[in-house]
Amino acid sequence: MKKIIIVAAAALAASCTGHKVDVTVAIVPQPVSIEQYDKLARIGGTKTSINEILEPEEYVLTIRSGKATIEGGSEAGIFWGRQTLAQIERQCGGIVPDITVKDKPQFAYRGAHLDCCRHFFPVEDVKEFIDIMAMHKLNTFHWHLTEDQGWRFESRKYPKLTEVGAWRDGTMIGREWGTDDGVRHGGFYTQDEMKEVVAYAAERFITVIPEIEMPGHATAALAAYPELGCTGGPYEVIKEWGIFPDIFCVGKDATVKFLEDILDEVCEVFPSEYIHIGGDEAPRTRWIDCPDCQARIKAEGLANEAELQSWLVNTIEKYLNGKGRKIIGWDEILEGGVSQSATVMSWRGADGGKAAAALGNDVIMTPNSHYYFDYYQTRDNVANGEPLGIGGYVSLEKAYSFDPFEDLDDSVKAHIKGIQANMWTEYIPEWSGVEYRELPRIAALSEVAWNAEGRTSYADFVERVRTALVPAYEENGWTYADFAFRNPPID
Repeated sequence: MKKIIIVAAAALAASCTGHKVDVTVAIVPQPVSIEQYDKLARIGGTKTSINEILEPEEYVLTIRSGKATIEGGSEAGIFWGRQTLAQIERQCGGIVPDITVKDKPQFAYRGAHLDCCRHFFPVEDVKEFIDIMAMHKLNTFHWHLTEDQGWRFESRKYPKLTEVGAWRDGTMIGREWGTDDGVRHGGFYTQDEMKEVVAYAAERFITVIPEIEMPGHATAALAAYPELGCTGGPYEVIKEWGIFPDIFCVGKDATVKFLEDILDEVCEVFPSEYIHIGGDEAPRTRWIDCPDCQARIKAEGLANEAELQSWLVNTIEKYLNGKGRKIIGWDEILEGGVSQSATVMSWRGADGGKAAAALGNDVIMTPNSHYYFDYYQTRDNVANGEPLGIGGYVSLEKAYSFDPFEDLDDSVKAHIKGIQANMWTEYIPEWSGVEYRELPRIAALSEVAWNAEGRTSYADFVERVRTALVPAYEENGWTYADFAFRNPPID
């Protein structure tokens, strides 16, 4: 458990320049320890060094008489120390106390997900998302690139994926299924642009994990290559939100070859150890009536369509393993059986993650109950002026309250490798809407990811966010939700 230590708490000025009041430096996430003294000086340079005794992302920040030193277990540790130094400097106006901050993250995987398929966002917006992650000391960017409503990954072998699959001829209006605005929407990322994003993230010690959905959420791909579906189409890029029956036909060897070819290109663009293969919300009704799928089930000795999906997952996993990569999938991949080498991303609450961990699979906890940041932030979202959303309710306090280890014994806890927040964009057509829903809830995710077993009170957390991060949001011109900072706060 982390322990917070405040030694000789400084009587700092509110601006760190004038009259003294009892205020201590605020840092988010709360570090393992802080030793703060009452001597103040203007910051005058920073020295950094690698200390191999420290864990890779661990750091020690020391300020004495305005001179800062950062020791890190690696360059990543130094980078996180710089984020802490920036928080201190910003709130103190450059005149800082003598202080020693020691910190290391509880989880090696600290993730944020962005869906660029329901609504497309240009590269500059994606880079801003990475900047937000870096400020909050997160290190894994899960980039959702393929969907029913748009295919965003440029394939040089299958050009129609972006010529056809990247564009839809309208978007549903509000919650009115069967309607659309008639406005063509879409876009895609070239391989060079995606490599640019990977490099940008790497400079901030963030790994990019791409997601290529299979076998479901595939209608945009089928619109481009209808022969990959069970019925042969015709298909169109979907204008509405939801779950749709047409998925990849796993009974056809050509479909498996297509997926392997796409993953070859994905691996050329993304150097990450893990590739996300989706696996969620895949209705298997088409497979029941498909002679090719039924023939595959018989030939492979499978019991049913759920095992057919697992056959695909295992086939793709072996293929990626042969390229030195590993797979992550949503928790539905458990349903027909999955190898222990697959990592499971638990989104339907925490139960799927607990079940996977009990089986010996590594798990990333991303429960919709706490970390679906497209959900509303207040109970009475209409009265509180929140923009139209998909539903649900995840307040800042609820995001802060998540216990990734609840009801788990020590042997199972070891398989919980990290946590992640997800940003689905069905009802988020503009970039400011992503900012508004992400901030400040991503700060709660950060605090849990760094300090799951040693968090302070929620009230203390809110005040630290107000002091250490809100000024940075405003300085960057980022839109954020202020419900927790109102008097009285709104939940």
